[in-house]
Amino acid sequence: MTNGWDYFMTNKFKMRFCAVAVAVLPFTATYAACIVPAGNFALSLDVAGSPCSTASASSAQALYDKLSTSGLESLGNNYTDTKIAFINANFNSLAMTLNFPNIGTQLNMVIPALGVTQSFTGATRDASKQLLIDYLKNTDIIGRIMNYQATHSPISPIAGAAGILPNVVASDFNQNFSDTATHIASPASLALAARNDNVTPNLAGVSLQYGSLNSLDNMTKIITLPLSYTIRNDMDPRRQFVISLPISEIDTNGAKSYQGSLGAAYRLPINDNWTLTPGAKVSGVGSLDMATLAGLYTLSTTSTYIWRLEDFDISMGNMLSYNKSMKLKKGDYSFDPDITVTALRNGLMLSQPVNWDGGNLSVEYMVVDTRYTGTQLYIDNTQEVGISIGTNKSAFSTHTFMRAGVSYLHGKDTKGINANISVWF
Repeated sequence: MTNGWDYFMTNKFKMRFCAVAVAVLPFTATYAACIVPAGNFALSLDVAGSPCSTASASSAQALYDKLSTSGLESLGNNYTDTKIAFINANFNSLAMTLNFPNIGTQLNMVIPALGVTQSFTGATRDASKQLLIDYLKNTDIIGRIMNYQATHSPISPIAGAAGILPNVVASDFNQNFSDTATHIASPASLALAARNDNVTPNLAGVSLQYGSLNSLDNMTKIITLPLSYTIRNDMDPRRQFVISLPISEIDTNGAKSYQGSLGAAYRLPINDNWTLTPGAKVSGVGSLDMATLAGLYTLSTTSTYIWRLEDFDISMGNMLSYNKSMKLKKGDYSFDPDITVTALRNGLMLSQPVNWDGGNLSVEYMVVDTRYTGTQLYIDNTQEVGISIGTNKSAFSTHTFMRAGVSYLHGKDTKGINANISVWF
């Protein structure tokens, strides 16, 4: 990812990025008639004396290629560096354009959605573009673009259906509730017995998750490897310190992004049925294809309460999560999407023991509702239903246990499934 981002900051790429980091209002009726085709990444090119040309791209990187000099020339309407030209682009929900209004070097820039208007004039058109690049270096435009996308696009790498924000919220909740509910709330008397039996306190956890989402006909595939290490207290194994390290690769119509987090949480049993789990996490997302680099820090508290009945258990999980973007710096550029969100995630789970082929298993059925407040997001709430099966979990077990499951997610203009398998040993 580092090499890709270094390329993102090379001079060649800067010249391309300036074309998709700006927007210009049409200056004549002729230009206004040149319409960008549908799609999250698309452009139209209007050169004086030639009809409009259009192109769609599967990713930001493909759009950058179209915006290079050779890419514009390939569109077939006789573009040169001395012709009046108007480039109108759509960059993941944000309208973007560059305008050379005459045969000279003046470059006009307007970003209507962000309220920005600028003009740059250098000795050559490339020099004008460099002035624009210098402007981008010393302002918060890139961060504001990412903020706009979080509000207007279902595939924002930060807050879209597969963005770093919902993935962190889901990861924290799953770790503190659905992965642990049936083995956290246990009678305190078992803790003493476990201590006397010298139960090994620590557990390593490895999971593999695969998700497939459809957001306004944008297909997103998610592969996540959640790693964890749990340190169980010698005096009471229900008290657990958990270190988590989920790593994800996201593919949206061929555009790749990468996410990583490092978190810590402490499970504290209040009584035999109720557990509180405060936690903290630092996360990051980077994507050359989506022109995104952002950090996120999270503070959360999860409450888990279990009712133990004769034939099954019912668990209730409630999580309050505070999430704020971090300002990151790369060379002369700084990035801050300025996103602050409080997430409320609530779920119910029914656990039912089953005996299959002599094994001691349990089936778990779960419903979850997630809602976001604070910075306005395109997807501000989601609902999930899921089912999993696996060996019974116990805070005092020295044996390996595992679970596998599938869930269905629904949100604004988004639906999809997620499958996972987890092993603790």
